[in-house]
Amino acid sequence: MFFRIGGPRVGRAATSLVINSRQAIVDNIWAWRGDHGKAGTIGWTTNTADTGVVVNGDDVTAYGLFVEHYQRYQTIWNGERGRTVFYQSELPYDPPSQAAWSSPTGRGWASYKVADQVRQHEAWGLGVYSYFNQEVDIRCDRAIEAPRRAGVRFHDAVTVFLDGDGGIERTINEAGTPVVGSYGTSPVVSYP
Repeated sequence: MFFRIGGPRVGRAATSLVINSRQAIVDNIWAWRGDHGKAGTIGWTTNTADTGVVVNGDDVTAYGLFVEHYQRYQTIWNGERGRTVFYQSELPYDPPSQAAWSSPTGRGWASYKVADQVRQHEAWGLGVYSYFNQEVDIRCDRAIEAPRRAGVRFHDAVTVFLDGDGGIERTINEAGTPVVGSYGTSPVVSYP
């Protein structure tokens, strides 16, 4: 399934895909809020979209999940025993200011958010990238935000600074090094 919010025409969405089913398999999803493209149909206040994917069902497995450029969390995982194998995400290019792009937990919005109440979750091969192109120092405190417990595990996650201003401070919660202001990567092999 493919979603694009904005582009040829103005588009708006609160959430592109909500998965309420249990024991579902999600394969090759690309959810994208356009943040570069045709003038007049793309812009921070023009084609608004909060979240790309929300998973509420238990025992959901995602293979090849691509969620990009939304204005809040890219992905929110509320269900138990969720599994993701390969996740790719670019944060929004176009926040006009840090004040316009700050979450309840700090600067920016994590791309991949595992809800605080989740007891078990596991993910492999996650990449989150930044390219803030509005000539404003924009920071994202963490690319992945998850409860700190043994049943919530990540393998081979990385953050990447592509270009622009600002960047990502941490890869998962407090783990990882800043990728800010010049090309760089911050891999986290295993968490916790």
